[in-house]
Parts: sequence; structure tokens; C-alpha cells
Amino acid sequence: MQEKREQSRAEVDVEVQYRTVQEFLGVYARNISGGGIFIRTQQPLPLNREVQLRFTIPGIDRTFMVRGLVVWANPHPSRSSFPSGMGIKFMDLDPAAKKILADFVESGATPPPPVQEQKPPAQKPPGC
Repeated sequence: MQEKREQSRAEVDVEVQYRTVQEFLGVYARNISGGGIFIRTQQPLPLNREVQLRFTIPGIDRTFMVRGLVVWANPHPSRSSFPSGMGIKFMDLDPAAKKILADFVESGATPPPPVQEQKPPAQKPPGC
């Protein structure tokens, strides 16, 4: 299957609170990008449902509060390789918040270069 995502994503495990007209819930996100978030839930909302999201990202001293729209949902993981949950597109993320998320994703999506162990130079035994 061909990748349809327009933006890179970073794997996360952060709590997300979201509010709909009917309820207020707390769930966990699986991944995030500058344009949206995937929330793990056994009861995803219907497509095109608006939600208010509130979340924090590890290592970033900011609470993100953004309006989102459910753009895809997977209510039955047994029928798919994807876990149960829903993809939410950010609707009104301000430019500063978008930059912070994009930087976070970039740093989380790119593995650091391997650290090469530096060995001390070999020493000759005394008398050689």
C-alpha cells in the first residue's frame, strides 16, 4: 500500500484530552505530525466530527489546545493491520505551535547518528 501522508510523523505516547459536543474524554495518542494526530481508542468518533484537543509533548513546555476534525477512523482492528482509533486533522493550529510540532517530529522521526566507541590507542608492553 502506498503511503498517503503528506507530513512526517513521530511516534508518541502522550495523553490527549478531547471534547465533543456530548462528552469530554482522555485517551492516548500513538503518533503526531504538524498537521494531525492519531488517537488510540476502542470507540472512534464518526468521520467529520469536530473535537477540541488538549495535549502536551514530552520535553516541550507548552500545552497545545487546538480544534480538530476526525478524518479517518478504524473501529475494528481485527479487520485491519491498523490499531483501533481515529486520525484527527488539526484545524486551527497557530504558526508558532505548528513550527514547534514540526521541529518535534523532525527530531523524533530522524534517528541520531550512531555513536562510535573510541578505543584508547594500543599500548606496547614494557620492554618492546
